[in-house]
Amino acid sequence: MPPWLTPARTRADVTNRAEGASDTFVWGYAIRREWPDGAHDLFGFTPRADVALRRLDRDRGYWRTGPVRPTAVYLVAVNAADVAAHPVRGCRRSSCPDAPQRGQR
Repeated sequence: MPPWLTPARTRADVTNRAEGASDTFVWGYAIRREWPDGAHDLFGFTPRADVALRRLDRDRGYWRTGPVRPTAVYLVAVNAADVAAHPVRGCRRSSCPDAPQRGQR
């Protein structure tokens, strides 16, 4: 095999999650929930769009009839590392992902 096609050169460790690759390079979707006080939640990472849409529908349905409701619930494009490092509740950082597509802010 040519040396430029070996796993070390193609970075197979980055693309194959089963072998313990870093979450830094894994992109997918997460749910962002905005609250009236300006805080937000970021959770539910998945690399699959269909799973993300089901989770979004379920979350919106849960909050639809409650007495306390978020101001917005939507999907954002995000990498797994951002979701893993995100505070559990009460985040107000403006640097958190808030766009439905990668690269937008």
